[in-house]
Amino acid sequence: MEKKPVIGIAGGKGRMGRWFEGFFRDCGLEVLIADRETELSPEDLPERCQVVVLSLPMDVFPGVVERVGPLMPEECLLTDLCSLKKHQVECMLQHSRCEVIGTHPLFGPAEDSIKGRRVALCPGRGNRWMAWLEGILRANGAITHTVSATDHDRIMAWVQALNHFILLSLGKALEEEGIDLNQLIALATPSFERQMHIVSRLCQQDPELYATIQMANPYAEQALSTFIRHGERLHDIIRERDRKAFIELFRQVQEFGAFCEIRTNI
Repeated sequence: MEKKPVIGIAGGKGRMGRWFEGFFRDCGLEVLIADRETELSPEDLPERCQVVVLSLPMDVFPGVVERVGPLMPEECLLTDLCSLKKHQVECMLQHSRCEVIGTHPLFGPAEDSIKGRRVALCPGRGNRWMAWLEGILRANGAITHTVSATDHDRIMAWVQALNHFILLSLGKALEEEGIDLNQLIALATPSFERQMHIVSRLCQQDPELYATIQMANPYAEQALSTFIRHGERLHDIIRERDRKAFIELFRQVQEFGAFCEIRTNI
């Protein structure tokens, strides 16, 4: 790409918007911000920017796309930072003629750097800007993975929805049981201490976003139902003191765990 593009971020005053403003500025790019209390509106960005990034809550996302998408020149890029991708990519495609990429940073705004962090890229329309976006992310140490929007949301049902479900259930159970947290941490194994650290980080997160991740992903219910079914089966095995069934299940998971270790080391 001969000339450095100007980046516009709609929702740039939000936490992820501010994070990516800093990221793009550190890459030597000019960044313009549009938000509710800025001089620029999202509709102003397409005229002045070659790349428009939508860093928006998912409930307001469609309305902004309907206004901004038709203003995007064909040679430009419209992308987003939403946690779900299928409907978001479809919406951007429907209301624009420009190149479209669904982008999901698989990390939060508390991270100091993108180095070593994963970013999902969901192709929508065009190839020119995909090479640029993937290139700038990788040049700064990000690990990118290209995936269809549908497959992304199916995987996120496990990576996000189920993971959050487990953390919330653990936190609520400990609260209800009245466990002494000082004793809990004093006696924690390294793996449990890591879990508690993740639970503690929920206080920094947006409950509205987490609710949307749980309830807007069409694949979440199936993932949760499958998990609960196996949890209930394991509970029955333990309650019935069925040692043979427990060991058989444990060995099945060991086999799967060995496969997971092989895959993560590739």
